[in-house]
Amino acid sequence: MKLSVQCPTSNSLLRLAGHEWVSESKTSYPIVGGVPWLFPDPKHTLADWRERACLSIEHLETEVEELKSAVKTATSDLTRERLEKVRTLKIRHLEMLRRVLEPLKPSTKLNLPQKKAYGYRLPLRQGLLGYVPNLIRDWSGQFEAENKSLFDSTINLLKKTKPIVDSAELRILILGSGSSRLAYDIALKFPKSQVVAFDLNPLLLLAAKQICGGAKIRATEFSVSPKDSAEPGREVELSRPAAEAPNLEFVFGDVYALPFPDASFDICISPWLVDILPRRFADLCTTVARVVKPQGVWANSGSWHFSFRNEVENPSLAEAAELASTLGWKPLSHDFQEIAYLQSSFDSHRRFETVTQFVWERNATSIAHRPAIDDRAEWIRNPKIAVPSLNFFASGAEVHAVMALILSLVDGQRSLEEIASILANENGLTPDQSLDATQSFFDRFLKDRHFREST
Repeated sequence: MKLSVQCPTSNSLLRLAGHEWVSESKTSYPIVGGVPWLFPDPKHTLADWRERACLSIEHLETEVEELKSAVKTATSDLTRERLEKVRTLKIRHLEMLRRVLEPLKPSTKLNLPQKKAYGYRLPLRQGLLGYVPNLIRDWSGQFEAENKSLFDSTINLLKKTKPIVDSAELRILILGSGSSRLAYDIALKFPKSQVVAFDLNPLLLLAAKQICGGAKIRATEFSVSPKDSAEPGREVELSRPAAEAPNLEFVFGDVYALPFPDASFDICISPWLVDILPRRFADLCTTVARVVKPQGVWANSGSWHFSFRNEVENPSLAEAAELASTLGWKPLSHDFQEIAYLQSSFDSHRRFETVTQFVWERNATSIAHRPAIDDRAEWIRNPKIAVPSLNFFASGAEVHAVMALILSLVDGQRSLEEIASILANENGLTPDQSLDATQSFFDRFLKDRHFREST
């Protein structure tokens, strides 16, 4: 089957022209590492991911250099040995990142228009390296039981509600496919179907594309809690476990601006996705409903733990099904299953997740509402509207003003006592109160950076 994609903003069909996809309005969408880059604002998102990749690589390079110095100054042979192991593992990790991300060209700068199109930007919480453990899980061969468990439960869920033969010719979308092992297994199961692995993370999708194409990637598995702290990680080989799946396609993009024509897919599968997205669940219901055919199905499997500040936006499964029934879906079945999750053989932790599974059928209701590409508040979209006086703005201003003042006083010359004296004069504190507050601030600041700084 031929891959059919459309412009995520105008909804006009795209045509392949050389090494890019082109819309009727002449907007071009590049192909990165063999994968269509179909974000609403392709140039800015490419620049954004390049910057994130570059920062991740630079951060890791700094860690490697710091470890080199630590090895030299360590007074214990055992400490030197452990630090050298960590350094070697990080070097291997750095090599893997550079190799996998090479199609992204992290060091390349783009000439960009000053204003971002459509107000679109990547989700802030979607880091480049946050799901590296899942990449290891999918393709290292150490977690076959976990991969098989998710695959079997997904197939059983589908077949209980919609009888499917292996020889069926279907279009199947894996939404939020990550490093795409489930998508690969589904493609092998249904060789006459077209399976599309869709995600926004370049590291995961580029690695999956390379591995599914036959590449073998040397990667590093770090342990959160190693059984033996002298062995903090290990090198593993990432490779596909069986034959190539020529019916598997990969596409970059955003869940809320799916670059596919209406009613494109017979099945949409969302593994470990729904509760990590930055918008209301209703928006996900409508975006999926648009691309699934009438009588097609949406099968979900993963955690169900929404964390919006507004408790109204954290629906139970029953609430979600009730909402979905007004947005183009007929709930068919649901289930809860406890499965092992990221259980490494050399990690002392043993994690289990109770996953929420459902299958909903697309009814004939037309979907008039589509999630807006620009989801910013109205007063941010329109700079002429007054900024609302929200309580957390006022409290945040006080906190950040004090933080900014303290940090601005650091010049490599002033002592803590001198900084505290200036702070006392500015805020009406006694010298003792100011010194105590300043000491506490710097202590928390340093420890927060030490324990929480991440790429």
